[in-house]
Amino acid sequence: MDNKFSKYLLYAIGEIILVVIGILIALQINNWNQARIENNEERIALLNLKQDFDFNYETLDGFITQTESTKTSQLIILNHTGNKPKPKKEEEFNILLNRSLSLKEYFPRNGSLDELLSSGKLRIIKNQRLRKFLSSWHPLFENIKTREKTVLRDIYKINEYTLTKASWLNVDAVVGTSPSKNNSYPKSGFKIDNRSLLNELEFENMIENASYQNDLLINQQKIGLELVKEIIELIEKEIKE
Repeated sequence: MDNKFSKYLLYAIGEIILVVIGILIALQINNWNQARIENNEERIALLNLKQDFDFNYETLDGFITQTESTKTSQLIILNHTGNKPKPKKEEEFNILLNRSLSLKEYFPRNGSLDELLSSGKLRIIKNQRLRKFLSSWHPLFENIKTREKTVLRDIYKINEYTLTKASWLNVDAVVGTSPSKNNSYPKSGFKIDNRSLLNELEFENMIENASYQNDLLINQQKIGLELVKEIIELIEKEIKE
């Protein structure tokens, strides 16, 4: 009887061990499948993020170039205000005036990042540093937009001032901003030289304010460009691994 009981006990223990092993194997297979699914999801997310941030880098870099060009035109204008020498031709000043009021709003491509954030799936990005940088992009972008709004406000003021003190028709006749290539603007029918703006202290102050705000915008744009560059480098590293 003792011998039979011992054999039964060993058999039961063996059965339990086999069941435990089976459960462990099943859990391991499930974990492996889950890890494979998450790895695939992460790779797809990284590829999508790479496309978006490549676009963001290229466009932001172009916007920095444009903003710097606008600021340069504003500084040139400031070198002609008051008792300083004036441009020899009104056309030269009209070109500068048009360029000094040029600013496009920056709109990045954030679809992939927004989807990860809204779905709570940013966690599938395993690299903690990359997750941190991705989380920092929206606040930094908002800073850029805030600076843009300030510059646009100053540009609007200059534009309104110019409407009462100078001729936009003379500006458009030089820079050719007509929507139709076959339609060119004539010069103003009034006796006016837009260089007279250079003798107005208020105009000088408005151009200076716009230039100062442009400088702050450029700083924010460059910080944003550096963040985008670091994000792209980390994404590329993760894709290769």
